[in-house]
Amino acid sequence: MIFYETPIKIEFDDTGLIVNGNEKKYDVRMLYDMIDVLKGPEVYTENKPMYLMYREIYSNQDIRFDITVIASRTIGEEYAKTYGHKHPKSPDGKNYPEVYQILYGDAKFILQKENSNGSFEVIIISAKKGDILLIPPGFGHVSINISDSEPLFLSNLVSVLFESDYSEYKQNRGAAAYYTKNGPVQNTNYIIKSITNLSCFELNKKYGFFSKDLLTEFYSNPEKFQFLNKPSLLFR
Repeated sequence: MIFYETPIKIEFDDTGLIVNGNEKKYDVRMLYDMIDVLKGPEVYTENKPMYLMYREIYSNQDIRFDITVIASRTIGEEYAKTYGHKHPKSPDGKNYPEVYQILYGDAKFILQKENSNGSFEVIIISAKKGDILLIPPGFGHVSINISDSEPLFLSNLVSVLFESDYSEYKQNRGAAAYYTKNGPVQNTNYIIKSITNLSCFELNKKYGFFSKDLLTEFYSNPEKFQFLNKPSLLFR
């Protein structure tokens, strides 16, 4: 499976991700690493890989390009997903954003933002191959593979100037909703103020963000993505 020929050749085969002819190293999140955020309760008898993280395939101006591969499987009734995390505030007072692109597969994203009274706003995004999604400042997020047979390949651009915060998800046993074969199921550890379903385009438009391909545009014009380091640029 070839994702890019230029500006960097990126392909995936039986050995893993190949970047410009070289096998790329990865980090893996196993099933047992995910127990704290799964809907459950299940008896987990086999420690299977849940997702692979290929970090910093390309970087420039304190922004890195990554690829994540999420397995096609269910855990009980819940689809395979990432652990979930949120980003801290940058020096300009806004939380760091992130941008994703679907390279292959079908995805759901669950975004959540805590209000001053402790309730949460939740946005559920549906995405397919080619779709690009801005994770706005202040929103935590989980990526989910909703295919019953195919892996999900996601690319992302993110600043290298911070460390992600996983504590909200660990403390509350996952995101504000679990995505199952029967659709979203509310996590009762949260008080939900609202749940909104949006497309990638609808959410991106709210922030005036548009892109056709993350890697190509980042490689040729990294200045376009400086809002990842300075989130206040999104609000001008």
